[in-house]
Amino acid sequence: MQFLKHVDNAMTIRILGCAALLATAGLAVAALALHGAPSVAIVPFIAPMELRLEFSSTTLAMPFLAVIALVLPAVAAWGLRRGAPGDGFRLALFAVAMIGVFLAQSVAAFFFAWEAMSLVSAFLVGAHHERRNVQRALFSYIIVSQLGALCIVVALAVLGAHAGSFRFADIARSAAGLPIGLRSAAIALALVGFGSKAGLVPLHFWLPRAHPVAPANASALLSGIMLKVAVYGLLVVGFVLAAPLPLAWGVAILVVGLLTAFTGALYAAVDSDFKRLLAYSSIENLGIIIGTLGLASVAAALGAAALSTLALVALLFHVVSHAAFKSLLFLAAGTVAEAAQTTDLEHLGGLARSLPFSAPLVLVGCCAAAALPPLTGFASEWLVFQSFIGVLAIATPLLQAVVAVAIGVLAAASGLAALAFAKLFGIAFLGEPRTTHPAARESPDASVVALAWLALACIAFGLAPAFVFGPLRSVASSLTGDTTLTVATLPMLPVTLAALPFLGAVVALFLGRRWGIRFAPTWTCGSAVTTRSQYTATAFSKPIRRIFGFVLFPERQKTSDLGASHWFPTRIRYEVTTHDVIDEGARNVAAFVQRLARRARILQAGLLRIYLVYAVVAVLVVLVVSR
Repeated sequence: MQFLKHVDNAMTIRILGCAALLATAGLAVAALALHGAPSVAIVPFIAPMELRLEFSSTTLAMPFLAVIALVLPAVAAWGLRRGAPGDGFRLALFAVAMIGVFLAQSVAAFFFAWEAMSLVSAFLVGAHHERRNVQRALFSYIIVSQLGALCIVVALAVLGAHAGSFRFADIARSAAGLPIGLRSAAIALALVGFGSKAGLVPLHFWLPRAHPVAPANASALLSGIMLKVAVYGLLVVGFVLAAPLPLAWGVAILVVGLLTAFTGALYAAVDSDFKRLLAYSSIENLGIIIGTLGLASVAAALGAAALSTLALVALLFHVVSHAAFKSLLFLAAGTVAEAAQTTDLEHLGGLARSLPFSAPLVLVGCCAAAALPPLTGFASEWLVFQSFIGVLAIATPLLQAVVAVAIGVLAAASGLAALAFAKLFGIAFLGEPRTTHPAARESPDASVVALAWLALACIAFGLAPAFVFGPLRSVASSLTGDTTLTVATLPMLPVTLAALPFLGAVVALFLGRRWGIRFAPTWTCGSAVTTRSQYTATAFSKPIRRIFGFVLFPERQKTSDLGASHWFPTRIRYEVTTHDVIDEGARNVAAFVQRLARRARILQAGLLRIYLVYAVVAVLVVLVVSR
């Protein structure tokens, strides 16, 4: 009876938490409906007007509020059956703080809501604070967060002091007369402050530590929404409070964004932990978004308002797309962690059979993250590439070179992202289980409904991007003043491209049935075929690590109770659990063996002449012995 009472209490808390999240989603919808209404001002008792808290729903905030309304119902439904019972209330408070940032229309209101968001998110990251790796991640996050907050408040204070008012409307009106020195200082501080929260290189180190250790539903909000709050802040400063951005700053933001995109994609391709891979993927996608923001600034500085509008639409579209598929994948990571008791890809396999309802939905999220048509990731990245190509046609020769390199970096990042998510789904969900205790078979519940809701959004936004494009064009036009933008090929292009591989599969199936299909057992060099014969995540990404080994920096991390993987400075990968910690002596032995193996590599140099010498020596030895 006591057990049943405990279960009833836990379920009641879950239901109330779900209701709180749905109420917060309703608050976001209400803010959308009140767009254009007069602002609400709160003046603290016996306080100067500089501390005026002013809130209003603006056009720029609309897509970000819509993202909250999209993601929160899925997080609420997932929490009905999974995660800690009390998560819902903390997540609802976190979402309210983010809504406050989107509605803030004064420096004091913005900073108050920003700090509330950071404080609540720190509690979410430190949910399992008894673990040492969580403590380190939390410390890194707090340090970076407070450094960023300091830069943000100084940037806003500089703009407000020049305007003689700390209301955003007054600062925006005086932005045109801002001296170039103050403008550059404000932009630099804003880039550091908001960029640290967005995970821009080189301030990204906290993100792959903090997101994996947070609960899955918290990670969905941290990656799906909170990172976009930083994007919103940069848009407010760059296109409202300190507009227009100089051309040099547009190029600088573009370069930082693309460096971040490539770095995130590269580390996602080589990482072997489910949640950390997703965290690096978030760095990649935020890099794409910030790089496109820089491109929009460049186009505006060149006088191409239509191209600037296109870049802003692509940016906002990718904000919505990333929120949908990354929230889906982080929630799925929580489902996997509860089912298999690990997020280490080296210990996962065959989950498609034990998670038959979640696996197809995870596949949708992976395909969207890899920007495959006809899903939302492809539609948004297609707009990103269109905007880059458009600017390439009007830029000066030097800018043309920069934009051409940027297109190549974006293409490389997209390819690495596709490899990362092929590895993620293939290693974790296909093949055979790699442990003697496979995950229990899944039954359909509210968590599956949550994943299905986000997967449906990924499909709908990809098949009918025009429904997203229209509202986002209005938002972008409010920043650039251009209303002529049209993208005629957007509604049908993803469907057309998706039909090509489908047609190829149909043709291959027809030819296979006509000519016959031959089946043969797997060849493992004469050894017995076991689960150890399968490709591992490390083996899958080995070529990438060899190619980019000169820029990869291994991380030394203590694993969580869910079995994260390690990279030691010797670049040898070891599997370590909390119950089997490799001591310093073992590391020294391993390093000695590796050095010895490097020196012995001369015996196997891969040269045909060396192999011929081996053969001649072997023949001579055989002749001497046989005599």
